[in-house]
Amino acid sequence: MTLAADRRARSWLQFVTVCLLWTALAGCNSATEPDVFEFSGATMGTTYSVKITDLPENLLPQQVADRIQMTLDDVNHKMSTYQLDSELSRFNQLPAGGVMVFSADTFFLLQKSLDVWRRSQGVFDVTVGPLVNLWGFGPEGRPDRVPDEQAQREAWKRVGAESLVLYPDTLKVEKRKDLYVDLSAIAKGFGVDKVAQALEEMGIRRYMVEVGGEIRVGDPKSPQRPWRLAVEKPVPQLREVQLVVEVSDLALATSGDYRNYFEQDGRRYSHTIDPRTGQPIQHKLVSATVIAATCADADAWATAMMVLGPEQGLAVADAQNLAVYMLVKTDSGLEARHSRAFAMYLPPALK
Repeated sequence: MTLAADRRARSWLQFVTVCLLWTALAGCNSATEPDVFEFSGATMGTTYSVKITDLPENLLPQQVADRIQMTLDDVNHKMSTYQLDSELSRFNQLPAGGVMVFSADTFFLLQKSLDVWRRSQGVFDVTVGPLVNLWGFGPEGRPDRVPDEQAQREAWKRVGAESLVLYPDTLKVEKRKDLYVDLSAIAKGFGVDKVAQALEEMGIRRYMVEVGGEIRVGDPKSPQRPWRLAVEKPVPQLREVQLVVEVSDLALATSGDYRNYFEQDGRRYSHTIDPRTGQPIQHKLVSATVIAATCADADAWATAMMVLGPEQGLAVADAQNLAVYMLVKTDSGLEARHSRAFAMYLPPALK
């Protein structure tokens, strides 16, 4: 998957708290816990984990495992930039002016990406890959250094979602200039959604699906126990919990810049590139968590918030009625901020 920069920065930025795994955090009595069937593996350059607590009697665990892997393999084959024969790779190989017919899944995700691009003031741009690669955060893995200005200008010429033209009636997509499309900031979330859809088609409603840190849950883990999702405290080299939320039938994604960056001449350069400037972000937002109906939406908007920063991000979140939780670096330490829509997910003591 086109996950090199996004995967290195965002894998494990959030994780699921399940009583059988984190009894101290959940405060559960394991004797009251439902049986949990867990499936895990590798996909999209990262890992996945699926937990279900209502396996139908007519299904064998291996049938569920096979369906999960098949679903993720299908998404990867369509949207990977590492697989040269994937839909996305073949489109990226077309010259300016090229047109290609996509599958319904990839076309849908391109539509959603452009929708978030418009609603986010142009900061969620799936064509920003040339700049990400140039700054050393892409799959090419260049040495950590500031690229020269001429190289920056040349890469920036290849960025611009407005040059992607979609034709819904035919599922055709046209590139009106030399573009490189990278869906890494939304494809993992979409993969989570597709697995959730597959589980529900098999009659499974109590599930938690996680791919590379992006999460979606179905009905509560049991009638007495909700799924509890933890937002990580943004501290390098540590895995600490900042906030725990209880949700059902929702998705959660977190993006942050505190693990993937480099420093040169005393200045810190984040992996998150602002497509409006062609430069790494310079604001004080350390991480952004989004709760949404789908994981694709949560995934994309978490990235958009990181580009927008705390002030612009919360303004956009409130205008778009998005549930966003931010951790912002201040002179006195980390400060938590949230949009109006996120308030309902906060523990009573924090409201």
